[in-house]
Amino acid sequence: MLRAARHAGLETAMLNLLWARIALRVLPLLLLLPALASAADLSPIPEALKTELSKVQHDPPPKELAANAHFVISDERAHNLYRESVQGLGGVLVGVGTDPNYLFAGWMKAELVLLVDFDQVVTDLHGVYGVDLKNSASADEFVGFWSPKQQAASLGLLEKEAPDAATKKRWVAAYKLGRSQIYDKWLGVKKKYKTDKVPSLLSDADQYAHVRKLAQTGRIWAWRGDLTAQNTMSGLANVLKAQNLEVTVFYITNAEAYFNYTPQARKNLHDLPYAAKSVLLRTQGRPEKADEIADGHYTYYVQSGKDFVAWLERRGVTSAKPICWVRKAMGPQGLFSLAGPPQPKAKK
Repeated sequence: MLRAARHAGLETAMLNLLWARIALRVLPLLLLLPALASAADLSPIPEALKTELSKVQHDPPPKELAANAHFVISDERAHNLYRESVQGLGGVLVGVGTDPNYLFAGWMKAELVLLVDFDQVVTDLHGVYGVDLKNSASADEFVGFWSPKQQAASLGLLEKEAPDAATKKRWVAAYKLGRSQIYDKWLGVKKKYKTDKVPSLLSDADQYAHVRKLAQTGRIWAWRGDLTAQNTMSGLANVLKAQNLEVTVFYITNAEAYFNYTPQARKNLHDLPYAAKSVLLRTQGRPEKADEIADGHYTYYVQSGKDFVAWLERRGVTSAKPICWVRKAMGPQGLFSLAGPPQPKAKK
């Protein structure tokens, strides 16, 4: 009996040792997993962060707009290709343009959304989206805000909630300009994603609740910001660094097609504090490459923030073109990953 007891005690000790070893290996891996913020986790934006973000200046309006048009919607149609690359990353989203950013915010469970575009109309539309999200309890209401049937009610909300007369005038004008295109765009996305079985804020109640809570807690901000100018991007980089926040997703769309990496542009893009798990999302219009596009016009690229910074540190790289030369297909047509710059050859 004594021998059996000793044997049982030895087995117990060995099992405890085994579990301890497993814990030592598994726990560090668990700590690396993203902590997914739910809508319930999002408290009002901290006052210190709110104060600092409010100091970030807009850039001057451009002398002319790209293609001389207001891009009230994105003409990219395959943002679902990015879903797996951003899902659950959390953290800070920095985005250019309009509607895709709300999809990304839902997929990644963003905790802070910072939006820039050099077109004042686009900036104003984000103000309109804020009113929409705060007053729409469901995704259907969110889309319906832009419908012809709801136009009068939506305009009434904008007039009621605008902080001042000048903002009210701009919000109303932006809504009227974009309403029809935006409504059609969201209906199209909803239909496509339902067919393709892609969950998004339009079909997933938890995602919609999360994006709505971002608006309700003051965690969505927008500036008239120019990626090549001196105020907005550098201001955002400074605030994020001071607040110990990192960018996990940077959606730059196809903006790089319209500028070279001037010293200021290079600094703006380089100085953002990219998280180790960060991804940069860019598109490139290549309609002549039918086998490399996803939506009839654009190729979609995913790149780590670290690798993007490494390219920016190559002074001979003056645009995004060489960054996109060496790409690896990720599976779906039109989606590619981009690596860092090639290492210099060792001298013989």
